[in-house]
Amino acid sequence: MTVSKSLRGIGRISEEMRRLVHDKAEEVGYLSSRKRLFPPFLRSSTNSDHRLRLLCPTVGSLERGDTVPYRSDMIDGLRQTVDDMDGEVMIESFRTLREMEALLGKERFHGVVLSEPYPSHWISRLRELAPIIYTIGHDFQEGVDSVYFNEARASALAADQLREVGHRHIAWLGIEDRHAPFLVPDEEFMDERTADWLSHSNHGTRFASWLYLAHQHPDLTKWPVSLIERDWRTSSLEDAVRRGCREIFESRPQPTAIVCVSNAVARELILQLEANGLSVPDDLSVISYGVEEIGRTDDGLQLSGLIMPMDKVGGLVPEIVQRRLAYPDGLALSIQLDAEWLPGETFTSPRT
Repeated sequence: MTVSKSLRGIGRISEEMRRLVHDKAEEVGYLSSRKRLFPPFLRSSTNSDHRLRLLCPTVGSLERGDTVPYRSDMIDGLRQTVDDMDGEVMIESFRTLREMEALLGKERFHGVVLSEPYPSHWISRLRELAPIIYTIGHDFQEGVDSVYFNEARASALAADQLREVGHRHIAWLGIEDRHAPFLVPDEEFMDERTADWLSHSNHGTRFASWLYLAHQHPDLTKWPVSLIERDWRTSSLEDAVRRGCREIFESRPQPTAIVCVSNAVARELILQLEANGLSVPDDLSVISYGVEEIGRTDDGLQLSGLIMPMDKVGGLVPEIVQRRLAYPDGLALSIQLDAEWLPGETFTSPRT
């Protein structure tokens, strides 16, 4: 108890005793960061409990598809940092919570890194087995650490870049996926939990930022925001984008630029616009998220839009895990990074 209190900096411990404990802890390999000490992740023993092990689960399928382009960059950044610590990242697919619980009960992991929203009762159960870290842009679940890029600032960055070259009528096109093979089944979310309502979409805070900007910008007209629900069992991406286009072009005045939730949506949008005789970007600018990864059109043009710092997100996860291990009862952290702008080739000034 004396050692524990000394390392955490609490309790009535004499300065001499605290110094002795800290000196001994550093001698045996504890890591020092801002006067805090964390258990060592030893390089010399692959079976050591202190060798960092993280689980990155998916639901249903390891194949993320083009709808979630940021996951691989996050894992690359995470693996690079963990490799430097001689740790391990396990990528595993599960069909049910029970399968995930079985693995966590059998093997020791220092943290579970989530790249998709989970239901409240899943989170509650998983937190009993290991620290949970979200790498998606919302932190609706209580007591869960989160690291991602700031969605509000990213949306403002896109709007500022468009307005700077003269766009005053901007539309926003998002897809809310349902029953995709990589999403938790709808029936697992509980109707009575508000966090579960908000967690149905990976892009909850992105859509919230769009809606806020659409009603708060200084121009006289509200910007149209089209959020189309796509049921993977019955609807194609082509159908969903077509419905979104119909909503957007029914608005007046018509937009001169459309911001899309992902590269897959942006590419499909460009195909449909060109099939209807519109040229991108001469007639309409198209902006996307995650343009650094698979960020080209079918014609080979570089998409314009936001570079998401997901490799940096992954690289920060081990530090958050270490903090949680050192302070199990500490406040949940939400660390937000900034996106960057890539001009690309699908964005220009609007025609006058």
